[in-house]
Amino acid sequence: MGKLIIFNFILIALIAIGLCVIKKYVKQERTRNIILLVSAIFTILFHYSTFLFKLLSGGGAMEYLSETPNLILPIYPCNVVMWSALIFAFLKNKKSKVGEFFADYIFWFGIISTLVGMFANVDFIMNPTLADYENFKSIAAHATLLFNVLLLPLFGYISIDVKRNIKNIIISIFVMAAIGAYCNLVFYALASEAAAYDVNSMFLIHSPFGGLEFLTYPVISLIAIPIYFAVFVICDLCAHRKGERFYNFQNRRDHEGGT
Repeated sequence: MGKLIIFNFILIALIAIGLCVIKKYVKQERTRNIILLVSAIFTILFHYSTFLFKLLSGGGAMEYLSETPNLILPIYPCNVVMWSALIFAFLKNKKSKVGEFFADYIFWFGIISTLVGMFANVDFIMNPTLADYENFKSIAAHATLLFNVLLLPLFGYISIDVKRNIKNIIISIFVMAAIGAYCNLVFYALASEAAAYDVNSMFLIHSPFGGLEFLTYPVISLIAIPIYFAVFVICDLCAHRKGERFYNFQNRRDHEGGT
């Protein structure tokens, strides 16, 4: 695990350097949009790199695809975040209601899912070596996705609005549950009940944690909502002055409206 921690801190340091460079030199909105798009596409290509290599080299691409269900459908939260980052990059008005929803989802869910994917990487835990490209790719792809996620606050797309933030989180929880149910049904219909059980999209069928069978997606969601709310409240207290916080909504709206 020591190698994993060191590798991840190196990746985080590289992310920090990249963000600092972008903050210093990138000022135009058009350039920011290009960076969002390139970063999102790079993460996706990195995620599919083994499959693409096998496809181009004729080395059993279809067999590899059948063994890697998250390349077929977005069965994990980080997969949904990855594709959402691409959708967000293409949005013309990123500060619309739709843009705000995607920004909140990508940032608040992305932070957790990418860090879990980096520091509790299942592939590495099962085969603790960085010499295996699958392990390296799995960890590094989560790091490039984390870079995507952190671009949003850097470019001013993340704001603390407790009511909006928690509403978007709750909607996101239902959307991810629907995606998970769809993915499980697809594998059940096209393969078997056992295949759907093994895929366990969004952890709807069984808990990902051994010995904690009760900890399925619905339970995790019920635990996550008050935690997110507490985080939003703390951020609100830090980001806004007294009289402008979420419980002083009218005063804050008048202040922002210049009245």
